[in-house]
Amino acid sequence: MASDKPTILFVDDEERIVRSLRMMFRADYNVKVFTNGFEALEFLKENRVQAVISDQRMPSITGVELLREVRNISPNTMRLLLTGYSDLEAIVGSINEGEIFRYISKPWNADEIRETVAKAVEIAQSLEQVALPANRDLAGAGEHLLIIDDDPDTASAIKQVVEEELDQPHVVEWAVSVDSVFEILERKEIAVVISEMHLGERDITPLIKTLKRYNPNVVTMVLTSFRDASALVALINEGQVHRFLPKPVRRKLVAKSIRDAVERYRALKAAPQLAKRHQVEEIKKPADSGLSNRIIGFMRRLRTA
Repeated sequence: MASDKPTILFVDDEERIVRSLRMMFRADYNVKVFTNGFEALEFLKENRVQAVISDQRMPSITGVELLREVRNISPNTMRLLLTGYSDLEAIVGSINEGEIFRYISKPWNADEIRETVAKAVEIAQSLEQVALPANRDLAGAGEHLLIIDDDPDTASAIKQVVEEELDQPHVVEWAVSVDSVFEILERKEIAVVISEMHLGERDITPLIKTLKRYNPNVVTMVLTSFRDASALVALINEGQVHRFLPKPVRRKLVAKSIRDAVERYRALKAAPQLAKRHQVEEIKKPADSGLSNRIIGFMRRLRTA
């Protein structure tokens, strides 16, 4: 019976799109489709839904706005953004507001979208009986934050934010090279990583992605002036970055983002099962395979030490 199947919602203002998606998924899921985002939210308020997959560009409400509301209404529902546009603002919003599980490009690959939706539903179902930790249970102090950036002004600004804007003390570590990242990781448990995407001319996004893959409790934020849509999509799908922040440092924004990241880290420590929500894809196109292999080797040694 349809009611025995997991429920997934597709939201797109194009009728032909949702009709096609319904046909593709109806054998395995209780599929609900909407061309109006507000109607989808009303359905969500009254029904248990494992995953919502939304288009970005819709006339009544954008996909990012919709998924932000989904997060508020039903935090356990997995959120995916489906769009045919490399819209940088939407990508950033999907990270910072929607906290999405995956970014899926149109036109989609049928096997890949089936696999992605199946993984999202599997995670949602596995966590339905897991209670979210109450804020009062998330006490902690002195978490270690790691800044990865070779710009001393940025590191100084973040340290100042931590000292002056946050309610609780934290220890701030600063790495200016991949070697110094390894050295810090060997001796400290890092809660939050605040990283550039480049050290000098070197792309270090493989480092950001691999840290999350081998240490799912770490919460990563990217702070950069680099604005490449495809790189950010890869950081969502392959790195599950928690926030994307622009340079130069904006004190209030960075302070709020660090608070949110520390709260996320504490929740993951209190209920490790929640890390399933942030599973990453395999890195598809490592920009620097040598760096990727080196990081993987280091993280494996660290886990078995």
